[in-house]
Amino acid sequence: MTLREIIFAGLVIFMLPRPALAQEAASGADASNPTAAVNYQDVRYHYFDLDRGADKHSFETEGAYMLHPRLKLTNELRYVNTDSSGKSEQDFEELKLKGIHLTNIKPFGIKAKLALGGEWLKDLGNFEEGTGTGADMIAPLAGIGWVPDDRNFIITLLQYFYSYDTDSARDEDVRETAPRLIWIRSLPDIGGWFKADLKMSIDHEDDENFDQLLELQLGKMLSPRVGLYGEVFLGDDVLDSNAYNYSVGAAVRIMY
Repeated sequence: MTLREIIFAGLVIFMLPRPALAQEAASGADASNPTAAVNYQDVRYHYFDLDRGADKHSFETEGAYMLHPRLKLTNELRYVNTDSSGKSEQDFEELKLKGIHLTNIKPFGIKAKLALGGEWLKDLGNFEEGTGTGADMIAPLAGIGWVPDDRNFIITLLQYFYSYDTDSARDEDVRETAPRLIWIRSLPDIGGWFKADLKMSIDHEDDENFDQLLELQLGKMLSPRVGLYGEVFLGDDVLDSNAYNYSVGAAVRIMY
């Protein structure tokens, strides 16, 4: 077994569900809320339609673990297969680890949660082959999760992405401000939820170019611990974005 295989075997073990510390009563909808204090792990597949007839298949695991009732650690690992370079390439693409400190607040008399933290994004692939991002980054973040009623959640987030190590094949460093607006509606009649996630980006290295993506998610819990969801990502086919034209995906969600 190679050193690379040993490292990723350790990451997989680290991401497996473990007994939870004290946390909120969790639902499938809560796991889609980055400001919720819940434990979960998703196993997901995405298909991306790229420019010039290329595509990308992404196999992902993403989840969160409450180290403390107010301290959340999230993880995301992606493995991709793509022909964006003109031939088929496969590799791990990126590892993301994020720490978030959560504080209950009540601005304007509305129940809410303040989230402060930071994210580490490690490039694992090859940028020229299309399997990597071309940059290792850190990204501080701040946000508020609003709970206006029992069925609706609104999350406002702001994150700044800064590359501290950039691949020579990449044209420029990463200096981006990324506002994000999320609406989640619980659907108790079907034991599920709907999520709309508008991700925006202001590229300070590209004359303040503004990009936006819209991610739509519909899910249902099959039991208190296991659920399914499907996703549609709207990129350049609908909005102004350089990331992809559109994407569809499906996932299994495990709550613990």
